Amino acid sequence: MQIIFDVDNVLADTIACWCWKVSGYLGVPLKKDAIRSHKIVGFVPIPAQQIFNSLDQVWSEWQNLPPTEEEIGRKVDIFRDNGFKVCIATSRPKRLTDCVLEWLNKMQIHYDSFHPLGPRQSKTQIAADSLVDDAPEEIRGFVRTGRTGFLYNQPWNAKATIQNAIRIKEINDVLGYYGLLSSRSKVRVSRQKLLE
Repeated sequence: MQIIFDVDNVLADTIACWCWKVSGYLGVPLKKDAIRSHKIVGFVPIPAQQIFNSLDQVWSEWQNLPPTEEEIGRKVDIFRDNGFKVCIATSRPKRLTDCVLEWLNKMQIHYDSFHPLGPRQSKTQIAADSLVDDAPEEIRGFVRTGRTGFLYNQPWNAKATIQNAIRIKEINDVLGYYGLLSSRSKVRVSRQKLLE
């Protein structure tokens, strides 16, 4: 069994850091909960190049980038300990690959393969059984191929409706789905049929 984890906003809390950075540019606080579209260009009143530059800056300062969850490395290790092959995939521009790799190492996120796809390639091209991603279009494409897609809850995908996708709040929900949590800490996860 092979599982893909997206990096931005599934493992790394990128948008929270980005909001903090662009708040100064906007002159008003911008909170992560206010972001209602996965495509922030056009949604936030900032020139596209400024958005891309500030996202690059978040990653070039990878030492300050927090994970989305506590003990994220330990949670990913549970998959590997149970025979899963863990793929890490990122849509970050390839010039930031070293920053992403350094961050994964700092967070002690171990994996079997790494896919620096860049912004123009889809994760559907990776041969894997399941995908954990916050991007509705990635999950939609993945489940259309008959594979399992876990949509990681974020404000920008709250209204996304994807048939056969499984909406999750945290990585433990995926562990629970595959029966990898101890009975003491097991979370009840049910397959949601999200209608398109």
